[in-house]
Amino acid sequence: MGKICFLILAHKNQNQLMRLINHLKNDFDIYIHIDKNSNINFKSFDNVRIYKKINVHYAEFSQITATLFLIKEAYKNNYDRYCFISGQDLPLKNNNYIQNFFDSNLDKEYMCYLQINSFKDNKVFSFPHYNRVKYYNFEGASRKFLHASIRDFISNLNITKKKVKYDIYYGSQWWNLTNNAVEYILSYLNKDKYFINQFKNVWGSDEFFFQSILLNSELKNSCINNNLRYIDWSEQKGSSPKTFKITDYDMIKNSINNNLFARKFDENFDNDIIDKLYKDLES
Repeated sequence: MGKICFLILAHKNQNQLMRLINHLKNDFDIYIHIDKNSNINFKSFDNVRIYKKINVHYAEFSQITATLFLIKEAYKNNYDRYCFISGQDLPLKNNNYIQNFFDSNLDKEYMCYLQINSFKDNKVFSFPHYNRVKYYNFEGASRKFLHASIRDFISNLNITKKKVKYDIYYGSQWWNLTNNAVEYILSYLNKDKYFINQFKNVWGSDEFFFQSILLNSELKNSCINNNLRYIDWSEQKGSSPKTFKITDYDMIKNSINNNLFARKFDENFDNDIIDKLYKDLES
């Protein structure tokens, strides 16, 4: 039986997060990074390691910094599978099903991806996404000094970044990777110092970073274009998917298929759907 851990990024909804932890911790080790700006205050317990190290900002490189921090902490304990989820995800299958699924797919990397350019022939497949990598986006410290409209104006000037040296892949930041993939990622980043710089000051760099490492490697053939999550973009607000409510229950249940998780949920928006889905798992 493979050794599985969960990596979780969280920033709000303490009760909802604790419910997720309590559901998973009976069978899996858990590593959680809570945004340093959050008012959630947990301490590590049992097989749950909780960290509050980094100020994480939406769509900025700090998302990758926090993710890499969790990867490195978990990697010390040499897991067979690393599942990366958010604190607003909910399991659609019970722990036993999740364990059996990954035991039956030991060498597969599950992540969503789409190639948006080919470095070799310089052909652009998805121009808007490619521009996110090619041009600077002003983030981080600039937020303290520049109004959002000014930052957007400067970003739209298309100040060119360094030359794009890689085939770029785009997809959801959430994934399920083997130890081989995690080991490769950490080793690769130690060797190629340019790679991190390529994705700094990129809007939503977490949607490019890990895909572009693995899909440019020999592990490409092991990558399955599926992150095993049910997400509904039909009511997209900005770059966020739909937040589910109880009236979405039938739609979610009819769309489970091979999805192990769904996102996203918010206890302050509709806790009934959270209650109902957990009751299904416990029945």
